[in-house]
Amino acid sequence: MLRAKYIYFLFFLSSFSLFAQQEGRIETDRPDQTECPFIVKKGYIQMEWGFNRQIESGEMTLTYPTSLMKIGLGKRWEARYTSVWGQEGGRSTYQSDAVGFKYAILFPEKSFARVSLIAHYRVNDQKRDESERNNERHSVGDFVFTIQHDFPKGFGLGYNVGAEVHSNGTVEAIYRFAPNMNIGKRGYAYVEVFGRMPSSSQTDQWVDGGLAYYINDDIKLDISAGKSLQIENTWYAALGLSFRFKVF
Repeated sequence: MLRAKYIYFLFFLSSFSLFAQQEGRIETDRPDQTECPFIVKKGYIQMEWGFNRQIESGEMTLTYPTSLMKIGLGKRWEARYTSVWGQEGGRSTYQSDAVGFKYAILFPEKSFARVSLIAHYRVNDQKRDESERNNERHSVGDFVFTIQHDFPKGFGLGYNVGAEVHSNGTVEAIYRFAPNMNIGKRGYAYVEVFGRMPSSSQTDQWVDGGLAYYINDDIKLDISAGKSLQIENTWYAALGLSFRFKVF
């Protein structure tokens, strides 16, 4: 299993020398939890991988990787597929996958901000979505409106508002808020608060922060860490790699 993942990784990296084109800097949904409103360029495939170590109430879990694949379909549309593999108790486990889309609603030249809608249908979810409002480990899907403001001197603000629909018909609100600032020409830093409402012992609230660095317009690295505001001894740290290449 791990060997196959390494081959997969090397295959996509090698694709850059053949297909990558420097047509504007890659924009990603990671490393923060706040999804970005940018649409992948038409004809491009974009991969966003995260490798996480998380402590939940003193118990460690590894995720390798969280994977988001996006395909640019036009100026306003992209298709999305997410999957999560992890390790618990020394065993590799499949945790979730979802399919969805992002649709660009407003662009900065015609509005006060860049605004998009993201929606996912969860094909399978073995880990996320057990809560006091729904004891079944399954989520039907979620949606968020993602908004970004860009200010002078390299400052920006991104935030999401949305909801997740549970399999028993209940709904949890989603909020994410992430101010950020550029560091030089290739990097940026952010801090963030995010969570769900109504707040409960299962619906957690978090604070996190991180750094990102552009190797070039098509490859981006990131590092981040966060801590639960509700549950003691619960935190995570993550490394990320994002890249894109043109296919049509």
